Amino acid sequence: MPYTKDSLRADLERLGVTKWDWPGKQPGTIRPDVQARNPRVAASSGRSAVFEEIAEYCWTAYEKSFSSKGDLVIGRAPHLKAANLYDRVAEIIGDQTLFDSGAQGNLLQMDKWACVVNDSWILGGAHRKGLFRLASPRVMDNLWNKDGYFVVTAREILGLLEFGYQFEQVGPWQCVVCRNAALATTADLLKYDSLVKKRQTIQQAQALIDQEGSAGRVQKQVRRSPGR
Repeated sequence: MPYTKDSLRADLERLGVTKWDWPGKQPGTIRPDVQARNPRVAASSGRSAVFEEIAEYCWTAYEKSFSSKGDLVIGRAPHLKAANLYDRVAEIIGDQTLFDSGAQGNLLQMDKWACVVNDSWILGGAHRKGLFRLASPRVMDNLWNKDGYFVVTAREILGLLEFGYQFEQVGPWQCVVCRNAALATTADLLKYDSLVKKRQTIQQAQALIDQEGSAGRVQKQVRRSPGR
């Protein structure tokens, strides 16, 4: 079932979310619009305030992804920002984030980041059965961090495959397409968290590597620049 703001918050409470993975350029600074959206942020302190802030980011990422139209784009940041990569799938300019009213939800861009925010964004797209374009080739450097954990691209792909999606080549793009609507609809943050905890191994990352060569076409597209 699609999340409501309250049901998403309830799952975040069950997960015990208490910190950012990347707190932004000015850690501890809370956006005024976030405080306006969620009065609990200003009324809380310490870990409670962090939880309330993350909950607002998660809901915004989920809701924008769920309500957007067209393809979503996943992959590593350098590839997502490559010239002419996503052909207007996301009208995000400069320092805009999904909190800006004109920003579309097909690309996740925030001034702070946590895995659970990324997971919420993925689930928004999955709940609407959106098509995800893969911007990063499925090679080990894009799937596994040498310090012993998934690169976020692997986390995104693994979740989608678990939630009823399959790989499919669409033109020059390697995509992940919904083939089981029931699995996609019933995906949630608790299942996502459990999946990653069970499967976060270098062997699993190896299993996600593209063995058929379509990643080469994706890499060629990523390197393409305007006028070429």
